Amino acid sequence: MDGSYLSHAGVIAASRSFVCIRPLTYESAIEAPYLQSLFRGRSGNLENTVFAMLGPDAKTQLCRTGRSPDFAFRSPDEMAAAMKQILQKYPDAKSISQPLPLLPNVRLGLNVSSCDNTPLAIIYSPEKSTRVRLEQQLAKLAWSKDHIGQVQYCVATTAEELKPLGLEKTTKPGVLVVQPGAYGNNGHLISAVDVTAEASKLADAVDFALLVSEFQQKTMRSHVSQGQRLGVNWKTAIPVTDSGGRGRGRR
Repeated sequence: MDGSYLSHAGVIAASRSFVCIRPLTYESAIEAPYLQSLFRGRSGNLENTVFAMLGPDAKTQLCRTGRSPDFAFRSPDEMAAAMKQILQKYPDAKSISQPLPLLPNVRLGLNVSSCDNTPLAIIYSPEKSTRVRLEQQLAKLAWSKDHIGQVQYCVATTAEELKPLGLEKTTKPGVLVVQPGAYGNNGHLISAVDVTAEASKLADAVDFALLVSEFQQKTMRSHVSQGQRLGVNWKTAIPVTDSGGRGRGRR
């Protein structure tokens, strides 16, 4: 996705009234057919990224679909203006709950947070009731003005899921805030609180991670070549059908 669009202040402001969903693409055999129904590239297959704006029925297409926002809009300003016009057609009927935005698992949590240059907060507990309570506490923080979009979140129910962090044998249930590695296949612990911690302690752990975490600016060419030299390989859940070309075709 083109960061110049999704990082635009007007687009961000308008997006607060949308339900924003991050598709899994090649990480979900269930989602893939739906994404493919929205957009297919020149090959006719599912591509690595899909961008769409849909009505509340999740079927009505409100703009041209494609690989990124620039398939539908000439500029971020145009996109922001279009979003405001769309909102006029769908006035808010009622307030909705804002649950904690969770990534599916630790594996994808590390990868996405590495791509987005954010810390990752992992709720780790075998007990469902404990996980639900911690999710509710973190949700208030995640949607607050100073934290929205600054941290990724996921859940771990077994110690084995913490293996990429080397914490599977030493960590007690609680909330772990980690900095992902450069390639999203590992990471290191920044701060942690146990399951009995109050909401203020959870906030302190997240704020500390935001303060001390370090990320390097990545450029695709050097990042990919370095990864190849290091032998880094990401195995997707389903086969990749994107040939690698952008295949743009604006308007």
